[in-house]
Amino acid sequence: MSEKQTEGSNYFYLIPQILFQTEQIVTSDGEPVESAEIIRRGTPLIRLIPSEDSEAIVAPCILIEGENSYLSDDRTVISSKVDGFPTLTRSSNKGIDQYLLSITPLCHISSDKMMADISLFPPVKGGIELHADLVKEILVENEIRFGFHNKHIQKLLDTCKTNNSKILREPVARGLLPMDGKDSFLRFAIEIGPLPGKILGNGKIDFRERKMFVGVKKGQTIATRIPATAGTPGLNVSREQVKQVPGRDLPVIVSDDASYNEETGIITASKNGILSMVGNNSIKVCSKQVIPGNIDYSTGNIESHDAVEISGTILPGFKVVTHGDLLLGGNARSAIIECKGNLVIKGGIRGQQSNVKVDGDADFSFMEKGRLRVKGNVIIRKQAYYTKIMVDGDIICTENSQIMAGKLLCGGNLTLGSVGSANSPPALIAAGISPGRYLRYLNLRSQLFDNTEELTLFLQRFGVTKKVQERKSMEETIRLLKREMRQLDLVPGAIKTERDRYIETISIKVYGTLFAGTEIQIGNATKTIYHDRHKVRFSLERQGGELVESEL
Repeated sequence: MSEKQTEGSNYFYLIPQILFQTEQIVTSDGEPVESAEIIRRGTPLIRLIPSEDSEAIVAPCILIEGENSYLSDDRTVISSKVDGFPTLTRSSNKGIDQYLLSITPLCHISSDKMMADISLFPPVKGGIELHADLVKEILVENEIRFGFHNKHIQKLLDTCKTNNSKILREPVARGLLPMDGKDSFLRFAIEIGPLPGKILGNGKIDFRERKMFVGVKKGQTIATRIPATAGTPGLNVSREQVKQVPGRDLPVIVSDDASYNEETGIITASKNGILSMVGNNSIKVCSKQVIPGNIDYSTGNIESHDAVEISGTILPGFKVVTHGDLLLGGNARSAIIECKGNLVIKGGIRGQQSNVKVDGDADFSFMEKGRLRVKGNVIIRKQAYYTKIMVDGDIICTENSQIMAGKLLCGGNLTLGSVGSANSPPALIAAGISPGRYLRYLNLRSQLFDNTEELTLFLQRFGVTKKVQERKSMEETIRLLKREMRQLDLVPGAIKTERDRYIETISIKVYGTLFAGTEIQIGNATKTIYHDRHKVRFSLERQGGELVESEL
């Protein structure tokens, strides 16, 4: 080796040798395209070899591995990591020639293995020409064994060759999605009427009034429980089984004068009475009590084991407790209501002292101040001002409704008209959260605020050198409160995988105007609206878990 070699670079008398075929071709649209032959995984593509003319002046050069290629330990050979089409880029930097080699993979599998795509380059002279059997062989070697068809592959090859154009990331194989099982449900043998809040076949929400007080006779079949189905597993493109989610066996709950035969799944009425259905799986049969006029000093508080119809208004300070459904013809004014069935109020709920608890669904025209806790769904037909509404299911408002100030919290979806105004305090609207856990979160936040204030006053009075143990105890309390708040998952459900899957189905839809200042929340993600929005939908981004919005 000459002195010139040892003093400088090892590459002074090394020149690149290209080991694959390329060709400059023209597409059917007249555009020039650089094409290359198909190369297989592990194939050397470029190497540095000694120049045959030792006296020639040769610029130093280096090899650079690009995407899907790798450089040998002695940095003189680049080989392919994948089956695909090489692209060589030459550049010069400070008198050194640089050769960058990248590979466009022939095939690529999505992260969930449910789809694979293919890339093709036009054939070149002197190179290997792809045919359907070779493509299929490469697909199988790359673990793509299901969901592709020879005819489709041949069509792509013909298109690539005829048009002299590259085909990039064209879907070539799709997996078979699993069919999840269906939850058990009740098939009713009698007409139970419309259920407000249900999605109709045309995609619109059913806002027809609930049919109250459906009569049943002794021995009459009310419903039959249809068992859950297991579902069918799917297959990904690697022919691996994709597990389905089996349907859930929801328990059937009957009470009062209803009976359930576990063997046949049939629910019957034990006596004549009124049917009440709470949620999707709880049925009771009871008598009906009719109270004309208002609930006032002439009637006193009402506590009934039956379904109750009140034609008037519940006046301030009075209490109504019903074991079945409750139909109120007037309003509830600063009253207390505990309804073990479904609640329908023709008027609304009004007054700071109003406190309403419902095990089933609640349906009313308006609510002004007060507190509402519902285990089923809530229908708001006109407005809700300065209220605290906490719901395990969905909150569904008509498109012309108005929500102003207050808090609307639900475990399901939120469908709203307009939210806020230019002059009212901002509202908090939250979907996909457990109301119970959210109350725990608010309690922790309040404790944290109080303890932080207490520590601040303590430090102002004693500093950090006096009463050290007392100060450390206060700091430890604050640390534990912060940790519990961080660990508290507001999404309903006991198992994390179920919570993750559930929260993907949750959204907030606003069909009117969403005014600036409104706070929105889905699951654990929060966002403050700084500019008015119109007809907007919020959901959670699948990957990052952040709130994203789209137009309705």
